[in-house]
Amino acid sequence: MLVLRCTKKLQTALKLKKTDLVDASVETSNFCSWHLNLIEIDGRPCLLVANDQTLFNFLIADVPQLDATQLIQLFKSYLHCVLAAEGFEQTFIQNLMTDFAEVRFANTNSRRVLGSLNELAFFYLCHLEDEGIHSPRLPEIIKKMNRVVMGMISSSAINEVHDLFGLERPQHQW
Repeated sequence: MLVLRCTKKLQTALKLKKTDLVDASVETSNFCSWHLNLIEIDGRPCLLVANDQTLFNFLIADVPQLDATQLIQLFKSYLHCVLAAEGFEQTFIQNLMTDFAEVRFANTNSRRVLGSLNELAFFYLCHLEDEGIHSPRLPEIIKKMNRVVMGMISSSAINEVHDLFGLERPQHQW
């Protein structure tokens, strides 16, 4: 089961009610719990997403007004693309998507992850400041952000994902 832990701001934008949320302490396996925050870059709404355990992250720029079902599809689509861009095999990605068949929304439950999201938001803002959110370099920036050593995990997100699934770490090229 996939759990999308949304900030209050995002819950309001999605018009989620308390009855739409599962208990924040719901247990999930490995890569199945994600924090999502609605941020603003260049006056445009953007969705910042990070995995709770690995801090593997991505930014969805210029997000239109969505309902919950549309957000789930957008999340899965972007995650699929980002994982493919990182070189993960299609069978691996498809297995994850199968694990994500059931999706639930919840409140955020980790100040540490929220703090990391705020740090990531600042980094993305700095990278996109000159070029704007429609920069053709956004995929490259996302890749770079997953190679930043984050204090919460004392490693880079991409290495954490590989370690989590027992995969060989990628050779980083700068």
